[in-house]
Amino acid sequence: MYKNYKLIFKLAWLNVWRRKARGVLVVLMIGVSMSVMLGIQGLYDGMTNHMIDSTLRSDSGEISIYAPSHRLHQSLKYHIKDTTSIIQKLSHIEQIKATAQRIKVTGLVSTARKSSMAKLIGIDIAQEKKFGDFEKFIIDGKWNTQENYALIGKKLAKTMKLSVGSRVIFSSQNLEGDLTSISLRIKGIVQTTNPAIDDMALFVSLAKSQEFAGLQAGDSTQIALRIDPKANLVQTKEMITTLLPNEDIYTWLELYPALEQMQEMMKVFNGISFFIVMLVVLIGIMGVMLVSILERLREFGILLAIGQPYRNMRLQVIIEALILGLGGYLMGAILGGAVLYYMKIYGLDLSAFSDGLEEFGMASTIYATIKSAYFSTTLIAIILASLLSVILPIRRLKKLNPIEVIQGD
Repeated sequence: MYKNYKLIFKLAWLNVWRRKARGVLVVLMIGVSMSVMLGIQGLYDGMTNHMIDSTLRSDSGEISIYAPSHRLHQSLKYHIKDTTSIIQKLSHIEQIKATAQRIKVTGLVSTARKSSMAKLIGIDIAQEKKFGDFEKFIIDGKWNTQENYALIGKKLAKTMKLSVGSRVIFSSQNLEGDLTSISLRIKGIVQTTNPAIDDMALFVSLAKSQEFAGLQAGDSTQIALRIDPKANLVQTKEMITTLLPNEDIYTWLELYPALEQMQEMMKVFNGISFFIVMLVVLIGIMGVMLVSILERLREFGILLAIGQPYRNMRLQVIIEALILGLGGYLMGAILGGAVLYYMKIYGLDLSAFSDGLEEFGMASTIYATIKSAYFSTTLIAIILASLLSVILPIRRLKKLNPIEVIQGD
């Protein structure tokens, strides 16, 4: 039995390379198509993951805590009191890896020539470093804790025509409802690819924002949390809600539903590209196998005439298709892996389209993501496509009448 299968495999291998140019072209077609598909999948996922990651690091975290009605009214009247004791309660939840308290005040930023809506955000830089490596968002200048120094979002700086060293006036209502203003010197520019930050943010120290808003030292408008593992997001939210029944708790999916929609849309794009490539693989292998069988009809007829079982020839055809499919997969995995690795390290530079990309919250350089699922799913799909591709050729072979084929020759 073993020798029989060994012979079948040997015949299948020799027949695949009987027409070397044809076999090489099919393998090359599968490999190139697969490598392009892997590159597209990696870039799509990398782009989406970057947008989500920058949003979590710069703003919401996986979970955010607000005072009741704050999100609805956006008023300082609804703020969190005694943030320190709340953070102390949360420290017992092991899934919470970092916290950041913030003061957010919506108002008007203006210069002598221009004005725009903006949001003053008070932060504790030590918390933000641990929370999301905040300093990596600073593309020009640096953080400075001195009085009346601020960082500004890149898009807001562009709108207001500001640069490092410029001076602006921020005006808003404080906790008592009185109109108050503060003069700020720009010490740095921030780019997060999160439009909510880049378009409106003015960052100052937490103490300065509390003083400006008329809040106490322990007060804040938001407590953002980083959660790990992320799979426990819903469970962790339920634990926090039990601890803090009087506060509003939101996951990032609730705060940014557009990001979830984009994530789902990218999955659809990946699915479409995957289907197209697998269809190409199926048609390519099926065409080659059909032509190969038609070329060898007399050979198959002779084998059937001398008593060779049909199942052996069927197995031989299946093995030939698998050799082509797996050969293409191997080439595609090597090429695609190399492409993904390069784009993960160096990225795809789209700086020529940076203005348009920033409008949608995308970075000008897109880095790919590499997942083992890309390769395992593709392997299964190519094996399936190879098996499906021989259905028509095998049916043609099954209808073969050995006497007619031999006499016809």
